[in-house]
Amino acid sequence: MTRLKCSETNEWIDLGKEISNSGEGRIYQTSKPRFLAKIYHTITQDKIDKLQVMVQNPPADPTLSKGHVSIAWPKCLLQDSYGKSLGFLMPAISNGQTLINIYSPSLRKTMAPGLNWYYLHTTAINIASIVQALHAKQYVVGDLKPDNLLVTPNAYVSIIDTDSFQIVDTRTQKIYHCPVASQEYTPREMLGKNVQNVDRSKFQDHFGLAVIIWNLLFGDHPFSGQWSGSGNRLNIDQLIEQGWWMYGSSSQLRPGKNSIPLNIIHPELQQLFRKCFNDGHNKPDARPSAADWETALRQAISELTQCSVESGHHYAKVMVSVIGAKESGSLMVMICLQVLPVCQNLQCHR
Repeated sequence: MTRLKCSETNEWIDLGKEISNSGEGRIYQTSKPRFLAKIYHTITQDKIDKLQVMVQNPPADPTLSKGHVSIAWPKCLLQDSYGKSLGFLMPAISNGQTLINIYSPSLRKTMAPGLNWYYLHTTAINIASIVQALHAKQYVVGDLKPDNLLVTPNAYVSIIDTDSFQIVDTRTQKIYHCPVASQEYTPREMLGKNVQNVDRSKFQDHFGLAVIIWNLLFGDHPFSGQWSGSGNRLNIDQLIEQGWWMYGSSSQLRPGKNSIPLNIIHPELQQLFRKCFNDGHNKPDARPSAADWETALRQAISELTQCSVESGHHYAKVMVSVIGAKESGSLMVMICLQVLPVCQNLQCHR
């Protein structure tokens, strides 16, 4: 059994069962309840310095007072008996599913049945609050993607892999970069860059956040849809580079036959999506902040209407006029089943 010492408390921690193994390191259960250990295959002094800054300067966790850990932040370095740092201790996140199981209609049906639009809005609010807390400390997620977001049955969210974030040491102003980026969640100005050596800004997180909120509310990607241009269809990153999302005025991409209409959501949210993907394409600082999203989402959720037929079904008030304008009920059946999965009664919206 491997025993390591916590750098902050001098407490000895026993490593237990290995639960995952990635290219960077291994994750272990530990003798400390509700905590895991990440042990690197190799660790550099720069990584140790970064972790020390993180341990000494944690962000404010927005749900800690409610007994939930929203940010799986390093608690201490783990050192061997010679004082060599091998990894770190972090909170364990239990009872959480990756975000794709929540926003994907087909996966949600089997992995999290019965979740409604109120739940999806609440999940989006909690993600925005996490990003806002990190930005308040001048930290940048960098690789903001669904894989790193775990959602509980009560819509609490936890962000993991925090040791990859871009961290600034406010004493020395040294920046510890985020060495990774993910396709489909990286904004135009970062595409093709060697991210290991690039100073990132919160504006890049603002793009990824908008895409993730879109994922939740619409069940797809804003840069997916029906290709209307000439030649072969571009992939999502190429569409991001061009600024061609499905509701862009000069876009070569249009909503597909199964796409949920933009005007199904609250007008404030519609405006923020347009601001991010239109104005923010060439002006990253024009993208809505996490605080902007949280405010708009709270307004939207306060105006959701509960269905008189299905108590678990909520819908935006604007949805009534959208349904009334449809000549065919087929699209609305799809919306009920995809976004509002517990209601199949079209009359309840009228």
